[in-house]
Amino acid sequence: MIDFKKDNYAKNLPDAFRKDTDSNNYKILENERLAVEEHLSDLYGIYEIINLDNAYGKTLDRYGERVGQARGLATDEQYILMIKAKILRALGNGTYSSVLNSLCMTFGCEPEQVYIEETDEPCLVKMVTLPLDILNSSGMTVTQVTQLIKTLLPVCVRLDGLSLEGTFEFADSENVYDEAKGFCDVEGGSIGGYLGYMSSDENEPILPI
Repeated sequence: MIDFKKDNYAKNLPDAFRKDTDSNNYKILENERLAVEEHLSDLYGIYEIINLDNAYGKTLDRYGERVGQARGLATDEQYILMIKAKILRALGNGTYSSVLNSLCMTFGCEPEQVYIEETDEPCLVKMVTLPLDILNSSGMTVTQVTQLIKTLLPVCVRLDGLSLEGTFEFADSENVYDEAKGFCDVEGGSIGGYLGYMSSDENEPILPI
């Protein structure tokens, strides 16, 4: 089967027809190709507009209004996380896998980066561990992230603490080099890991979460 020539529709005609750029066949089919290309461009543009991660300003406010999430003093980056949490809260069913999926989709991390430590005490989660770079990408404080996580837990389930783990660590022996770990490069500042952070179960509502 001959492949369809998408860059020049006239080339798909049988050899009995003229295909050069001066022919009417080429001109008519080129108009069709350009119309299809423009239509696809519009569709891709609409897709980008309705993508929550690309929304900002008034467009983002409309998303918040649709799901019933107030913005308050939140930045666009913070507001996107709040809206995601609001949506996933409504879709969750309270199971461990549902909570894990909600955390990953809200904060943009992988399941292996999230650890939820349960306890024998009913309705109590001892610790939720997330990668520390979530704070850097979201612009949220530890208290705000803690509040957001609490909304993703099932009703009446309490969160005892939040641990944000960094990648900083010492080597087992001397002369070991790793770009993702250890102290930062003094000159460039681009090499090294993040230190961890531990937060207690404080409840200081700063944003309308």
